[in-house]
Amino acid sequence: MTFDEAMQAAAHAADAAVSTTVKKYIGGGVFDEPEISAYLISQLDSKMAGQIGGLSWSSTILRNGKGKAGEEKRIGADILLHVSVNTSTEKYSKGVLIQAKKAEPNKMVSNGVMKELGDQCQRMLSHTPSSFVMSYSIKGFRAGSATRFSGTQSRDIHRVCTWTTYRFFLELFRCPIGDPRISSAKVKELPVPYVIHLTAEGQLTGT
Repeated sequence: MTFDEAMQAAAHAADAAVSTTVKKYIGGGVFDEPEISAYLISQLDSKMAGQIGGLSWSSTILRNGKGKAGEEKRIGADILLHVSVNTSTEKYSKGVLIQAKKAEPNKMVSNGVMKELGDQCQRMLSHTPSSFVMSYSIKGFRAGSATRFSGTQSRDIHRVCTWTTYRFFLELFRCPIGDPRISSAKVKELPVPYVIHLTAEGQLTGT
């Protein structure tokens, strides 16, 4: 299996975690953003384990203790997702920051909500350009660059999030996005509420 094929398989597995979370959200099993984020992390932990696309995947969830709400406010992120890949053709370690918002398609949020989101994005971007917003919707989750939200005039959060979650994870896993400065050590300096490490190791047949 090639590297691209392996990363496509991994992105499908991660997207399956999102789909399970969406179903839970639709069914009323989770409601608030922190509950949805926590459930999503647990599903990623479950789905991103074992053999996927010819590679051995594993995950680690960092459970933050008291006082982390203040860190979230300072950093502006809800989730820190760190990925390490070590294969015969590729090797890298990187991370992204994610701010999560409940937002349905074609629904305008208030100016106050957009200002708060813009401020959160600016704080994330002060730490790394690899910062994103994830829209939680019963129609499916989507992702968008925090850079757009730091200056957009649109109040339709879901529309500004232009990537499907499959596209987001595909780009993250195969390398176009992600900050290599967010190493395992750096994660300890950015103790956002939800932190998950995903690791892939193994041999591939080509690029």
